[in-house]
Amino acid sequence: MWLSAKYLFKLSFVILLIYLVHFADKKFLRVKRDLKVDCDCTKSNTVTVPPNPGQALPNCRSDPKDDPLVNPLSKFYSVWYDPPTEKTLAKREHVKIVFWTELWDNRLSKMLPRGRRAMCPSRPNCMFSKYREEIGEADAVFFGVSNLSKDYNSSAMPTVRYPHQHWVWFHTECPNYRSINFETYRSVFNWTISYRADSDSSGIWGSLYKTYQRVKDEGVDPNKDYTAGKKKLAVWFISKCNTQANRIAYATELVKHMHIDVYGRCGTNDVCAKWHVKCMPKVIRQYKFYIAFENMKCKEYLTEKFWRNGLANDVVPVVLGANRSDYERLAPPHSYIHVDDFKSPKELADYLKMLADDKDRYNAYFKWKTIPPPKNMPLDEGVWCNLCRELLERCPTKRKVYTDLRTWFEGENLSMCDPAENVKYQELRFVDNHFKITTYTD
Repeated sequence: MWLSAKYLFKLSFVILLIYLVHFADKKFLRVKRDLKVDCDCTKSNTVTVPPNPGQALPNCRSDPKDDPLVNPLSKFYSVWYDPPTEKTLAKREHVKIVFWTELWDNRLSKMLPRGRRAMCPSRPNCMFSKYREEIGEADAVFFGVSNLSKDYNSSAMPTVRYPHQHWVWFHTECPNYRSINFETYRSVFNWTISYRADSDSSGIWGSLYKTYQRVKDEGVDPNKDYTAGKKKLAVWFISKCNTQANRIAYATELVKHMHIDVYGRCGTNDVCAKWHVKCMPKVIRQYKFYIAFENMKCKEYLTEKFWRNGLANDVVPVVLGANRSDYERLAPPHSYIHVDDFKSPKELADYLKMLADDKDRYNAYFKWKTIPPPKNMPLDEGVWCNLCRELLERCPTKRKVYTDLRTWFEGENLSMCDPAENVKYQELRFVDNHFKITTYTD
């Protein structure tokens, strides 16, 4: 029996509707969450998509970093481009970022006392807000990992996900210190801010750009003797001491061959309060070397230990953490001493003691200040200004979502970091020039 034309028309309409719903869900939402997605009203002003979106939007040309053949990590996120609209073709005049979570130490109440403020003075058209009810106005929604639920919890997340927004995952620590169950956060975040160079927006602890800018502002005396006023050998401020940390195993041997003054929670704890920006420099500048040992050995992981405690205080950082190749690429030339250049902690200790007595060789570690900075240094304006710049200048039609954030961050087979020491976990404290097992009660 032949089907009627009316029945065929209805059947075709239903099939078409199912296809459109499936296509829209796959292309625009890319999120496997129970979120209500509000409409993007700019869709009513769509324009013809040119054969190459870059013709209409020059900053929308394909990025080689999104090609798995160029960047193997790109297989852990998806990228697509929405059709250009009149709104996206127009120059962006302002952007707004809403903090969904607090920062790691609840500083928003001090930073944003009135709820919104331009936290990047050089970009006053970039506004920040701590009021969640303003999420509908946000171009980006900020999620600090330290204040996220360990497992994804829809009740703790926005109930509406606007298609034009970027949900930003912020984490500046290394992968070895997990605070969330990554598997439950698949396909949630669009952008990342971390210390890694391949993050969507930079959250690095320090940079060549800022370091050379500081040197320019301070001025350089090419004849300065950097040994002057430094009567002590080496100092280390450290708050986390445990037997599984790579740095503690190395330091345990190092202190057998040289004297190091250890301050902070792991040593003498009454010298400077944590993060005391005025106290620590006064102490550190009395020494020739700063022990800038990172808590783990991870790719590109150079923290304030190197940039702020070491270089900024005109002492020579002794570094353990990222590979030497990372320091060569990210730090000023011949500005540090890397433990990998020595066969043993004893050999390193002998070299430091020799260097401390040789004024010319010691001062050679500061010659980088008198040399022009490298060309094409990545711009670093600080975490907030970096995010503002990306929002204002990034391709407005480019969409992205991390489908496997854990593997992107930790690397395949946990390749981003060296494994922790394979020993029983015990907390330590530095007493009488050696580490001993302790129990922290504070």
